[in-house]
Amino acid sequence: MRRPQGQQRLTSDWQGAFKLLLAYQRNQTPGKLETIPHRDTQVDIYDPPSEPRSTVIFVPGLAIRGREDPRIRRLGWALCATGLRVLIPDVPSIRALTISTRQPDEVATLLKSLAGDRALVTTDDIVLMSVSFSSIFVLRAALDKALADRVNTLGLIGGYFDIEKVADFLITAECADPYGRLLIARSYFAEFEPAKAKAIAALKQAVQTSAINNREPICLDTLLDISDPVEQSLHWLLSDSKAQQEFRDKVLNVFDSTWAGYRVPTEFPNRMPPVFLLHGSNDPVIPTEESYRLARRLASQGISHHLCVSDLLDHGNTSISLRRIVDVYRLVAGFAWFLARTRKPC
Repeated sequence: MRRPQGQQRLTSDWQGAFKLLLAYQRNQTPGKLETIPHRDTQVDIYDPPSEPRSTVIFVPGLAIRGREDPRIRRLGWALCATGLRVLIPDVPSIRALTISTRQPDEVATLLKSLAGDRALVTTDDIVLMSVSFSSIFVLRAALDKALADRVNTLGLIGGYFDIEKVADFLITAECADPYGRLLIARSYFAEFEPAKAKAIAALKQAVQTSAINNREPICLDTLLDISDPVEQSLHWLLSDSKAQQEFRDKVLNVFDSTWAGYRVPTEFPNRMPPVFLLHGSNDPVIPTEESYRLARRLASQGISHHLCVSDLLDHGNTSISLRRIVDVYRLVAGFAWFLARTRKPC
């Protein structure tokens, strides 16, 4: 990988990475958790016992429990164990499990507001992290002039490169988690076909049921009642191959227009901060190839990055076993690279 001009070579923070993985595995709480109001939402603050070296702002993915999701809380504490101050806000539209025209601006405004609040961000250096669909907001925020000079590095977990390919996968692939398909359908109907209130209500219920019971994918036959005419038509739309193709074309059209805020920028600036990409090797929502493709784009522009693809992850779930030493080593090496870049070199 070519480093941008003037960027110093950094060693990896192996000690910090081991602390992070052990804290995550043991579900440790090595600091103080405080929840405060900010603008129109709530923010969890994970404060380490000693002076923090950087502040992480983490944007949750489309999870129904938002910042209170046990997986998010566990990661927040694990990052805190390495000496990082961690801010995890709720984003109302994300917690409502929707994508929408206004959401990109909503998240961008919130990130700038958090970064500008010195009572919240008590360090000069900022790290931006996100997961899944929210990765686009972190990528775009790093390009914002109001944030760019303070952001040291980005961490994207299960993120994407091409929203069209992700949408095509979720809508048409048999191996895709139905949750993603339902989420796109619910968001599309709510924004572009609001008159179909019964369909929107049925999709909302199906999305929520799938989100709450997220340990294993739930099939459409369970989530939609085909004895009901409205739900039967939705089941057909999301399971019949011809109907899927037609619906996919509608969705791709709005990603070209009103949902264009979900597209990854075509070019990144030369001063783009380093990017850590972490992806599960069998992700059923965002295909692993998406992180590979983003890594290739970063490499082509000489942007420092590290890609870690792990068999220990799927989409939002982690099962770390120290018996799987090779897989654990990859995770440790990835986080060691990432943590070394959470503070500017002296």
